This record gives sequence, C-alpha cells and structure tokens, in this order.
Amino acid sequence: MAYSQKYSLVSFARPVAIGTEFNMADWPLHITLADVFAIDRVDTDIDRKLAELVIDLPSFSVAAEKEATLGTADAVLLHKTPRILELHDRIINLLTANWAIFNTPEFIREDFMPHCTIQKTERLYIGDELHIEAIVLVDMFPAGDWQQRKVLQSFKLQKD
Repeated sequence: MAYSQKYSLVSFARPVAIGTEFNMADWPLHITLADVFAIDRVDTDIDRKLAELVIDLPSFSVAAEKEATLGTADAVLLHKTPRILELHDRIINLLTANWAIFNTPEFIREDFMPHCTIQKTERLYIGDELHIEAIVLVDMFPAGDWQQRKVLQSFKLQKD
C-alpha cells in the first residue's frame, strides 16, 4: 500500500493545542515516539486505536542523560527506561499491525534512541526530566505543505 500523507507521534514538553501549526524549523520541545510514517488514518481507525493503546498506561518522567549529535542535529539523549521503551514498542506494534510505512525503520524497536532535539529557543539539560503525559499525532504535510506541521490529536496517558 502506498500512502502519501505522513505523520509522527511525539510527546511535547508542554501542552500544545490541537490545530496548532508551526514551521518545521520551529518545533516545540518534544520527544519523538514514532518518527515519520505513512498510514491510512480513516480505513485503519488509527486515532481510536491510539486512544485505546494508552488508556491503561500511566504518565511518567524520563531524564536527560547526555548530549549527542544525531545526523546534523544536536540533541539530548534520554534515559532508556522500561516505561519509555514499552510505550515506544506499543506504538510501533500498533502502527505496524495497521500497515504503517516508516521513513526510517532503522530507528525503531531495539534501535529506538529517545532524545530531544535542541530547539532554537529551548532545550533539555543533563538531569532535566521530561514528563510524558500524552502522545500527540502530528501531520507532517498539512494541506500538502512540506514545511509546515499541524497537531491533529492528543491521546492522554493516565495520571501517575
């Protein structure tokens, strides 16, 4: 199956309202839980499935461990806790079961590297904690514009 629409699943450091659009160079601080993928949102009913996926998962925090360069981006690597790995694995398993096509499958599952890219105006420092309380579906090409991003849905984890 070939899909043209691309998405990603992230958790923002601070809440970002559904419908918010921003330029690809101006991402709010976030951790990517599932990098860019294509999926048929309607036929797979993926929004409902994502909501069900996290309904029993408690929110949690993950700490910044060290700085690194990933490709051309400066980032802060996050501790690979059992909770962040479980969340990532659940997301990837669900997307895979619903025929998602990943742009970079080499960075999923055991090769997942939880990190926060250092943004223009904000970043994490070693020892800072990022609280994961929702997974957020982001449209990577709203209205066909490859330079824009749009927040489509937020799926809340349970309060810890």
